[in-house]
Amino acid sequence: MSMSHLKKGLRILRTCLGAKTRFLSFNRIQSRAVTGRLTGHNTLRRHLHLMGLSDSPLCRRCGAEDETSAHILCECEALASHRHVYLGSFLEPQDMKSISVGAIWNFSKVTGLPLIYMRHKGLVN
Repeated sequence: MSMSHLKKGLRILRTCLGAKTRFLSFNRIQSRAVTGRLTGHNTLRRHLHLMGLSDSPLCRRCGAEDETSAHILCECEALASHRHVYLGSFLEPQDMKSISVGAIWNFSKVTGLPLIYMRHKGLVN
C-alpha cells in the first residue's frame, strides 16, 4: 500500500471519532481491506478491469452492476442481509463517513472480501 493511499484513507477516517486509533491497530490485511473499500483502490472487479487484470467489471455476487466499493458497501442486493447486520439497512456512499472502520472490516470479512485481496496477493489459495 502506497503512502498516498494510506494518507487518503486516514483523511477519510478522521471523520469518525476514534477511527484513526482503531485503524492504526489493524494488521496489514485489515488496513489494506478497509482502505481499499474507502478509496476504491482494491481488488474489486471494476478496479481490476480498469487495470486490464479482469475480463469483466461486473459484480461477482449479483452481476447487475460494476463491482465497486460503493456497489459492495451500499447497493449489491446479494449482500443486503450482511449490509443490514453490519452497516445498517439503507446506505448512500456519503453515509460511509459515519460508519466505524470496525464495522467496515467486519462486513468485509463476513462477505469474503479480504480473501479476494489475500488470494490476489498469493497469501491464501
